[in-house]
Amino acid sequence: MTEELLFNLRPVVTQRESDFGKSLAHVLSPSRPLQSEEFLRGREEQLDGIRKALYAGGRHVFIHGFRGVGKSSLAQTAAFALAPAERDPIILGCDQSNSFSSIMRDLFEEVAGRSPAFEKLMREGGGGLNLGLLSGAGKVTSQEGRVVEPSTINEAVRLVRYLCDGYGDDLVVVIDEFDQIKDKPEQENFANFIKQLSDKHVPARFIFCGIGETVDALMSAHGSADRYFHTVSLDRLGWDARVDIVSGAADVLGIKIDDTTKYRIAKISDGFPHYVHLIAEKLFWRVYEEQNNGVVTGELFEYAMRDASDAMEMKLKQPYEAATRKYSNDYETILFAVADGHELQRRSTDIFESYVRIMNSLGKKPLEREKFNGRMNNLKQTSYGEILTGNRTGWYEFTEKVIRGYARLRAEQNHVQLEVDHPIGKRRLGWVGDGEDA
Repeated sequence: MTEELLFNLRPVVTQRESDFGKSLAHVLSPSRPLQSEEFLRGREEQLDGIRKALYAGGRHVFIHGFRGVGKSSLAQTAAFALAPAERDPIILGCDQSNSFSSIMRDLFEEVAGRSPAFEKLMREGGGGLNLGLLSGAGKVTSQEGRVVEPSTINEAVRLVRYLCDGYGDDLVVVIDEFDQIKDKPEQENFANFIKQLSDKHVPARFIFCGIGETVDALMSAHGSADRYFHTVSLDRLGWDARVDIVSGAADVLGIKIDDTTKYRIAKISDGFPHYVHLIAEKLFWRVYEEQNNGVVTGELFEYAMRDASDAMEMKLKQPYEAATRKYSNDYETILFAVADGHELQRRSTDIFESYVRIMNSLGKKPLEREKFNGRMNNLKQTSYGEILTGNRTGWYEFTEKVIRGYARLRAEQNHVQLEVDHPIGKRRLGWVGDGEDA
């Protein structure tokens, strides 16, 4: 047996760092969306629904849900599954500077840039294409070779039809972060555009991603918009999917991880895929560096918690730090209490019960209820990062739901035991919290 073959048969965790790093990046993806069905856990039903829905001509997809629940991963995985092997889907992101016309221009330039033959055809005739999109010159592009933004919905539809003719009838386009487009007339343009694409039998298929409010805005922008969309409401991952992510990655890497640690990661993550991938990534790097035959230990798990917290995105850490930087002993434990249990919205009386339990477990004296209420109200203020929102009297929730998972991670670092975020998890972990039987 050759040396190379012997090397390839070794567990990944015992191979050189570059090989381990590549294998780890293949099975865990905390920093970018997934694109393969093989690693998209817990979304099989939604993916199957998208596939079946798009058999119907003229239908498109809108995926919506909280930030961090994996909308982009589902969208890109669905898009790659739909697109032919020889042509990747087009992935476009939105920001607050975008308009409908600028997104259409970006789409055209993206397609043209991928196909030299298509780009050559586009540049012929004095730098443009005679599609009648512009008055007078009738060109799609300017003399500098830049695509001129279509000025009407009909122009945009003709442009996309042309793309389908030149790029292929299986044109699949993902428009991510659609919630960044706030202007109502621009939202109406997208709704009218989708209607015209469908009515005129243009074979392109569009997959939109946005937070929950965005789908309502898009559907209300046109009275019949909903008939052209298959909508997918994405919630946090279930327990089985969270554990499957960790188990599957560990199996590929040759890492031995106990069930308790898997469920601790599942519990801390709060059902947000980003946290599952990030914590597992940090843990498996620690195991690799320990060179202990790939065994997860409690000490390595503690180190991984710190690594994950330090590596967290600043947009998640900033409101948390703003809320806790002045009176961390008061405010951080209150945030732990808000993140306790499985409900996203909690009554202040329930939060206070959690807070008292947490403070008692730490051997500290809880605040009196009046001071506690004052702290809760402060956490809704700008100076405290507006980390909490009170949508109705006496009810609170994290303004950005994904920060709930960060609070649970910080609680774990501080050895604060929060209630499991779903009843099924209590049975899986074999415990249900202080004062309750497993």
